[in-house]
Amino acid sequence: MHENLNKSNQARQQQFGTANERLQKALAEREQFLNRLPHLRAYQAEIDRVLDNSGNVEGRMAVLGTLLQGKLLEMQSALYELTKILQK
Repeated sequence: MHENLNKSNQARQQQFGTANERLQKALAEREQFLNRLPHLRAYQAEIDRVLDNSGNVEGRMAVLGTLLQGKLLEMQSALYELTKILQK
């Protein structure tokens, strides 16, 4: 059984890479994204600052949830304003 788990983990690691490799790929993709949309760098800096001070994984997840909720509320407000304009 233990041998099967090791083989499964090895196959998964070969398919998706190590955690560090996945992190490096994600960071590179984020940098490409920010290069295409530089006006979002300030928001990314805010996210990084808040996450740096959030403590453990649970704290980071709570912060991300709060940030997402805030952006969703902003989008809802913008959609409401657009709907009012379209109804005129």
